[in-house]
Amino acid sequence: MSTGLAKMPQSAAAPDPAQPASGVQDKVASAVHDQQHRLELAFPRPVADAFFARFAVLNLIGLALVAAAWAEGLLLKPYKADTSYMCYLITVLFGWGLVCCLRKDWQSVRWAGNALVYLGMVGTVLGLIITVNNLSTEASGFEDFKEVVSSIYIGSATALYTNLLACIGYLWLGTNAHLLARQEV
Repeated sequence: MSTGLAKMPQSAAAPDPAQPASGVQDKVASAVHDQQHRLELAFPRPVADAFFARFAVLNLIGLALVAAAWAEGLLLKPYKADTSYMCYLITVLFGWGLVCCLRKDWQSVRWAGNALVYLGMVGTVLGLIITVNNLSTEASGFEDFKEVVSSIYIGSATALYTNLLACIGYLWLGTNAHLLARQEV
């Protein structure tokens, strides 16, 4: 009997269970595809670009405020008045923090926000040092008085503008982190 089965043609033998018939395979594939389609309709995938859209809208609002400051002639005032160049450092750190927001690196955003606060304090102290550095008790005339007033103006401008830019940068990064990822800076 075993020799009779061996001589039997392949098509007459029992079908191999590992390989289903092509008609059954097509029906299964069609049913799976149909089920996947119904699931996609019932549970749509979140849009991958939603984060980037929220980031763009949020920062375009901020950019509109910067454009308004530029239109009023206020945008470059801190950079012109700051003799210590701390405002440039604060701006670069703020830009790096925005890039970290875009990369969703919230730990770096937190670090940049805290560093902005510290740089604002350092700028304030630096401005006070600039103010006190040029003061003298040996003022004898009007020209010396003008020099003292000028040093007070330069030092206080450095102190206030660096603090202002650092606070604005911290608030902007904090708003991005909170609204985009519910993170605290």
